[in-house]
Amino acid sequence: MRSLEIIWFMNLFFMASCYVPTRVRNYLISGNFYKRYENIEKTTPYENQCLFYTGGSSFIPGELYNSFLTKVAEKNITVTLVNKEIRDQHIILKSLTNNMPVTVVGHSSGAIEALKACNYLDNVKNIVLLDPVDTRFAFDKENKDKIIEPRYKVDDILFLNAQKSYEWRVFPFRIPFIPAFALTKENVKFDNKKFITAREFGHCDVLDYPWGKIMHNTFSEGLADRDEHKIDNYHEWLADIISGYVIENELNVTGDVEYSTN
Repeated sequence: MRSLEIIWFMNLFFMASCYVPTRVRNYLISGNFYKRYENIEKTTPYENQCLFYTGGSSFIPGELYNSFLTKVAEKNITVTLVNKEIRDQHIILKSLTNNMPVTVVGHSSGAIEALKACNYLDNVKNIVLLDPVDTRFAFDKENKDKIIEPRYKVDDILFLNAQKSYEWRVFPFRIPFIPAFALTKENVKFDNKKFITAREFGHCDVLDYPWGKIMHNTFSEGLADRDEHKIDNYHEWLADIISGYVIENELNVTGDVEYSTN
């Protein structure tokens, strides 16, 4: 009995020592609601921050990314979720960043929206694109073949891709999610372009486990072993990379996710 009590107290101590106080809060500005992931103990919310553009050109609810975004916030980064209500209201976005340096992060077709923001925000210090999709072929045909160069100069961009988004498979037959519409390094003009590709993961593995599993079984193949812990570990891996890029503008890749740099 005594040994069980000791184990119980040790577990409590371990959980307390590992706990990172984060919160998700809804805010209202100029009649528009938006969501923010933040570290409760952070005293300077604008020091390390990012604007996150979801897939579907920011129409996909941010709640589908809760695990990933929470882990980014745990790294002492304030994450403001850019939804469809505030996506094109650049004065509001400038206000939300307090005109302090900000990293712009976009997933899938949210990448184009993230890059558009760099034409209006002069405080963007770098950009992270996760499996970027170029939607100009459908929504901006006049400019679909033009090289994207932000109006306000941003030197550094990181492509953070999932390899299964780009792979064909014959048995069983699977069409990759992205290739025909991928936004590549040739489509953008930046001085410093960096690349990291997770070899075993797919386009929707960045989503919370239940949603990623649905997509894996239908439209977008992801990690073959749908172990929830492995998806959680992938979210942690992504968050570590992004936090290093936000805070130090450096790539520090740790963890056991297999990757390449091309």
